[in-house]
Amino acid sequence: MSAAGMRSAAPFREELPKMSRSYPGRTGRLAATTALSLLLTAAPALAQSVAPDDDARDSAGGPQASAAPPGIRPAKSQGAPAEAIPGGRKGPPGVPQSIRWTEDWSKVPAADAPLLDKIRHIPLGDDPEVYLSIGGEARVYYTDWHHAALGRTANDSNSLVQSRLRLIGDLHLGQNIRAYVELGDNREYGEEFATTPNRDKLDVYQAFLDVTLPLGDAGKITVRPGRFEMPLGNGKLAGVREGLNMRFTYQGVRATYILPGKVSVDVFATRPVAITPGTFDDDGDKAKVFHGVYVSAPKAIAGFGTDLYWYEMKRAVANLREGSGADERNNYGVRLWKRNAVFDFDLEGTLQRGTFANQDIDAWGVMLEAGYTLPALPMKPRLGLRVNAFSGDDDLTDGKAGTFVAASPRLPLFSEAAFFNFSNLVDVYPSVTVKPLDNVTVMAGPDFLWRQNKADGVYIGPAGASFAPYGNDRFIGTDLNLELSWQATKRLAFRLFETYFTPGDAFEDAGAKKGNYFGVMSNYRF
Repeated sequence: MSAAGMRSAAPFREELPKMSRSYPGRTGRLAATTALSLLLTAAPALAQSVAPDDDARDSAGGPQASAAPPGIRPAKSQGAPAEAIPGGRKGPPGVPQSIRWTEDWSKVPAADAPLLDKIRHIPLGDDPEVYLSIGGEARVYYTDWHHAALGRTANDSNSLVQSRLRLIGDLHLGQNIRAYVELGDNREYGEEFATTPNRDKLDVYQAFLDVTLPLGDAGKITVRPGRFEMPLGNGKLAGVREGLNMRFTYQGVRATYILPGKVSVDVFATRPVAITPGTFDDDGDKAKVFHGVYVSAPKAIAGFGTDLYWYEMKRAVANLREGSGADERNNYGVRLWKRNAVFDFDLEGTLQRGTFANQDIDAWGVMLEAGYTLPALPMKPRLGLRVNAFSGDDDLTDGKAGTFVAASPRLPLFSEAAFFNFSNLVDVYPSVTVKPLDNVTVMAGPDFLWRQNKADGVYIGPAGASFAPYGNDRFIGTDLNLELSWQATKRLAFRLFETYFTPGDAFEDAGAKKGNYFGVMSNYRF
């Protein structure tokens, strides 16, 4: 698991539990677990987005038309990834996707097709559009880290293994009615304490009904009640949490209108699913509400895609540096994006308003990601730049809560190690991505990190427990990142991560320590 898996995935700055002592025999277990991983697969990359090989996809639009929905440029054999929106464009036929309900298994398999292809389309009569699709996933993720909390707590080194199992049933009754059920089992081994999103025995992971209705000559609206994953936009502020066994899921209703090539409108009213470790005992969290509207047009401004959105996350109780109490946080955002086989650009800004513990919220975030790919050169290098800035709080006595808090953040925004929370953070990450083979991608680069406001602290991990404010030096330190992805077959993939963090002098004087994260992930989807 990632360092994220070592801590609660709640985005508020709640106190981290005491970390465990470094598990003995780590080196031996690393070798054994790495060998085990090579029998399974790795999920698509979740970090920096890379322009797809096919630039024609920009024309249809949708909330994720510009994002590599959680993933980097796929191997040529895979085709472009799907859009994670109800009623949106599916993935290429017969290829497993990161968001499983975006897969297209509508084609009747050949008589001599492999069994795993045949069970993805089981005819239920003479109509080829009436069929049952059965699939699944097996994932193993080994991690080893030194100072996962960067020294904020004692004994913050550990190594362990997490496992994710999924079984999917996807019933299609023609083009307009669909019922989807996904069962999940999630475990972690070798841990010193429980990580809630990694521990959930057999349970209903997703279950929803899609009803699609034509609206006008080309448009359609899909209504989806039930329990489901729901990444929005580029998935940075409302993402999937792939580094842990349990992604973010929601319970409620979602409706999506799409006019292909023109506009999509997504409206949702949900509660995040509360994870409990028993069997068939998860339910919508009665202390939280997540609702909003997301609108996307693929070529609205000078050929750039434009997204506008509002959503609100309500939490009955939240613990922040500014205090403790109810948090009702509105996000108002705009995003400009453009992607083709050479150039990719994604700029997003969001304002947060609302109330927290009788204080007005006044926070903001800006995210830029851009790259230039040289497809004619060997290994198709991409020169990338990512710049993020999220507000901190400069005065605890002014009655305003100024620290940015994401609703359901994509945890590896800075690195798979997830050493840092979004709050009060600025980072600049130049990177180089190469493809030594069509199905192998390597990305590396240094990520330089600062505090946005020197009067605020450094927030560690997805739980966001902070180092206290210190001195006048905003520089935090540098992450040195390496990621390798190998799509071995259309079903089998592997990933390797390495992040080494070196603190700046002022941060080190405040108690920070060097940190290291190593992970090997294997994933098999059918």
